[in-house]
Amino acid sequence: MPGAASPLDQQQLLRVAGRWLHALTEGSREVVALLAQDGSVQFLSMGGVVADLIGHDAVDLAGMELGEIIHPDDLGRVRDSFDHLAGTPDERLTVEYRARHRDGQYVRVESTGVNLLHDKIVRAVVVHTRRAGPPSSGAPAGRLRDRASFLDVLREAVARAQNERGYGFSVLIVELDRYRLLVGSYGQELADAVLAEVARRVGAEARPQDTIALLGGGELAVLLDGVGEGRQAGAVADAIQRKLEERYHVEGREIATSAIVGIASSERRYARAEDVMRDAALATHRARGPGRRRRAVFQTQMRVEDSDALTMVAQLYGALQRDELQVFYQPIVALGTRTLVGFEALVRWFHPQRGVVLPAQFIPMAEETGLVVPLGALVLGEACRQMARWHAEHAGAAALHVSVNLSPKQLAEEDLRHQIEKALRVSSLPPACLKLEVTESAVLEKLETTTKVLHGLKELGVRLSLDDFGTGYSSFSYLHQLPYDTLKIDRSFVSRMGERGEGCEIVQAIVGLAHNLRMEVVAEGVEAPHQAAFLQSMRCEYAQGYLFAKPLPGPNAAALIGTRPRW
Repeated sequence: MPGAASPLDQQQLLRVAGRWLHALTEGSREVVALLAQDGSVQFLSMGGVVADLIGHDAVDLAGMELGEIIHPDDLGRVRDSFDHLAGTPDERLTVEYRARHRDGQYVRVESTGVNLLHDKIVRAVVVHTRRAGPPSSGAPAGRLRDRASFLDVLREAVARAQNERGYGFSVLIVELDRYRLLVGSYGQELADAVLAEVARRVGAEARPQDTIALLGGGELAVLLDGVGEGRQAGAVADAIQRKLEERYHVEGREIATSAIVGIASSERRYARAEDVMRDAALATHRARGPGRRRRAVFQTQMRVEDSDALTMVAQLYGALQRDELQVFYQPIVALGTRTLVGFEALVRWFHPQRGVVLPAQFIPMAEETGLVVPLGALVLGEACRQMARWHAEHAGAAALHVSVNLSPKQLAEEDLRHQIEKALRVSSLPPACLKLEVTESAVLEKLETTTKVLHGLKELGVRLSLDDFGTGYSSFSYLHQLPYDTLKIDRSFVSRMGERGEGCEIVQAIVGLAHNLRMEVVAEGVEAPHQAAFLQSMRCEYAQGYLFAKPLPGPNAAALIGTRPRW
């Protein structure tokens, strides 16, 4: 790509690989380790459950040898397993051993590892670690089992389903929504108390012959004995989810939460208990998303799609090095004069085999895996350089700005401000000609932290835009805290605007709200003349959409600037 960002250096590659491997593992029980070709080990990340279990985080482990962590009697066996895993692509194995806690005591743990990356740069190992043996003293008591004993019961159920006609079972993985946020906000002790109440409620919905286990990380598993159809298991899941939606009164606090449920049933004719758990976990992952009572029953296609997703992530990782990603520019138009005022920078992936991969196919994956951080840096740098060139090459273009999207992952980067300062300095683009767009959901996810970050960015002189407004929690109380210049109306509201004015009320309210807060408004997804006319009558300042132009490659956008268009 002309003017593309320079290829990622070795350290960036290691960091990126660690991020997407970390994200591809489920829950918060993972440790991600990268093995360089010289045999050295670098611990990149560690889930909160593992850190709590052994008392060390990834920073602690970075300076430690395996012999300092693992019991001497277990060290050789674990080292052999680790070496075998690291040298065998796609290999998966489980090992139980004693890990030395920071307080000096040994804790029995069980780790299941998988090798997800193997090339000339790094070999990477992701390890899911759980407590072995009985659950901790803070865990719910009664019928609750640990993972190992739950698997023993599940193995018996699998064998029975194979040998006894008419018998079936289902496994539910119940994941407490935002458990890590609960731990971070109120502490592990209160989170354990909530989890104990969750287990009690799940137990109240289960039958005496059912088996319940604590998996860690805010997850429980339920084995429904004799329930062999996903539809029947779904009814049980629905009852559990309704029960878990009731408010929790713990340590003087009232807490509201919900649960996500993944289901795998013996209709699939499983041969191994571990495969049942894998598919139930995959169904849980698919059930995540907005809304209430989210659950999914495993379907074979999920496994195929999951494999395809892993392949695409690996290809996207390579695309960042091979310049397969290009920045396109969609014009932003002033509705009052119908003239060009700027562009939104949008990324496109030109895959050598797949052809053009649409953003909807890879941006969510990049967001989930952390690859959106280097991807966002690439778009930022290229967009700033391109706009600065247009300023220099076209008379009258000096007032044009470029809008660049910031993802939640980028907002969490400690050096984000430095990245933006560098992009402006290298390109010589005036800060006022760069607008950074942040989605409403990204803001509300970590409001206090994001507010500080945005105020820091505002100090650079750049402009800020609230993107996709109205699609998040729609709580207006936070708007006055944030230094936005522009509010962007989501295309879903614009598309509802009919030729006779129907569906315009929400848009009118958003425009009025923005103006009262001294913000300008951009409407996206404008595709019809009547939509542009209604927006102009509402005093909406700017618009973008197919009515004016589709996203354009750099040369086409430059040609458009040269014509001084008027729509």
